Amino acid sequence: MVNKNDKITRRDAIKMAAGSGGSMQMPPLNASRTGKDNPIVMENRKEGSRDWQLTRVRYDSGNYRSPFIEGYCSKQSVKAGETIDIMVSVSTNERFKLEIFRTGYYGGRGARLMKTYDSLEGFEQPTPQPGKGNIHECFWKPSVSLTIPNDWVSGVYLGRLTTLPDSEEKPYWQSYVIFIVKDDRPAAILFQCSDNTWQAYNK
Repeated sequence: MVNKNDKITRRDAIKMAAGSGGSMQMPPLNASRTGKDNPIVMENRKEGSRDWQLTRVRYDSGNYRSPFIEGYCSKQSVKAGETIDIMVSVSTNERFKLEIFRTGYYGGRGARLMKTYDSLEGFEQPTPQPGKGNIHECFWKPSVSLTIPNDWVSGVYLGRLTTLPDSEEKPYWQSYVIFIVKDDRPAAILFQCSDNTWQAYNK
């Protein structure tokens, strides 16, 4: 039992939560800075999505690519009001769905659905040939151009690609495209996303 006049440190709170089986709700860090003036905090208080992760992925024989559906974005990062192109290749020439999620806390769910394109034309785009220095550069046609809404706050965004088979007997396949929404707002924490590392080591 703790006297209400006693000051509780965060370490004390962790000990009490552990001793009670984690039933005690933890107070937020820097509670004075989690108010209405912080757009990230306000965004993360919204209800998240239960279904945002990949459920059916199939790679090629080398386990490098998911050629049944795969894609990339024209930019690594973009600000609200700017436009980003999303290039997609579907080896089976089927239509596909694109769901845009923002990753975040959202009550522990991990992401929130921001926008859905229910049915887009899918077609197979050419595999790039190796160039100088064994660099492979795609010149795919955009499948969709997305202008970032002004109310989308900074964060890591996932575009979940899902094929839409024309028959229930055919399986669907999925993969992600990833981009960053950035802003000029001062912040205490910087999250660095390793886009160039992914590009350097993918095939």
